[in-house]
Amino acid sequence: MKITRIFNIFILSVVISSCSSTYRSIVVETSHLSSNILPGRINSLTLMNHSINTQFRNFDEDSLQRSFYAQNFNVKNIVILDSLAADTTLKTLGRLLYNNGRYDVVIPKERNITRLDNNYYKIQEYTDWNTIKEICNTFHTDALLVIERYYNKLNTFYKIHQPTAEYKKFVTASIDSKYSASVKIYDPVEKKVIRQFEVTDTISWSDGALSTEKLFEKCPTIKNCLIQSGIQTAVDINNYLSPVWKKEERNYYLIDTDEKNNTIEKVIRKNEWGKAYKYWLPFTKSSKKRIKSKAEFNIAVASEMLGNLDEAILWATNSNELVYNYQTEIYIKKLMKRKEIIKQFNSVQ
Repeated sequence: MKITRIFNIFILSVVISSCSSTYRSIVVETSHLSSNILPGRINSLTLMNHSINTQFRNFDEDSLQRSFYAQNFNVKNIVILDSLAADTTLKTLGRLLYNNGRYDVVIPKERNITRLDNNYYKIQEYTDWNTIKEICNTFHTDALLVIERYYNKLNTFYKIHQPTAEYKKFVTASIDSKYSASVKIYDPVEKKVIRQFEVTDTISWSDGALSTEKLFEKCPTIKNCLIQSGIQTAVDINNYLSPVWKKEERNYYLIDTDEKNNTIEKVIRKNEWGKAYKYWLPFTKSSKKRIKSKAEFNIAVASEMLGNLDEAILWATNSNELVYNYQTEIYIKKLMKRKEIIKQFNSVQ
């Protein structure tokens, strides 16, 4: 697997800048490293769950919902240990880790490690290194990621609002789902935990309607809230381990009439930066300093989009030395920062 592919840039949109008729902006996504990203030698993971004990159940959606209705939908700080929500976290995490291009992932069919302790809130360390090594060898992975603790704590609220001179009678309801998960990543070669972290947060739903029936037609069920909490837990864990994609703006100049007639914009919308590079290259030979400088800047942008950061820095520097532009100076700093990110990634051992 080529790890460097995570540093590709994705074009999100092309928009016309309002500041100049010869200036265009594109919105891109660039990758930024998480401080918890795994060492470069860890390229594949087996994912398993060590949080599920005998207290967990795959709650029936309707029965669970009726139990909350029986309490007038006013339930405080109830812990629900739903095995499907926990498994959803593991499966979603597997897809996220694989799709971001950094890791190969295996989720075994038998993915729950037996846990006899019924204290769901305690974090246990799974230190059977022979078993860990056997698991990784069986699935040809470099490390074992284990969810050591998982739970949801719910608060629900329901209220009838009496009519006033301005408003009819209406009802409101809200659901707060606090989720918590602890993760450890075991390295079978060095026989140690190489990463350990916890994700904890709360997601909420609220709505209102003129009747209770209509209100709960709009609100998610408790079971659905648990599943969505499991998905969000996976997103948070993934953000710890994966490159984070952030939106940034890149700019380029329109140089001649053909460009103003959208020739180059069509090429860029198709993400055909090789064609854009070849199109702009002859303009770098122009005897007119401003045209030459703009073309060099455009070539820098095309080079970055093609993954050639050193070349992009060189072209941008040449452009700025020929005709100074504050925006070009800022762009050079962005390129240098991206280069440093890749250097940091490649140096992780």
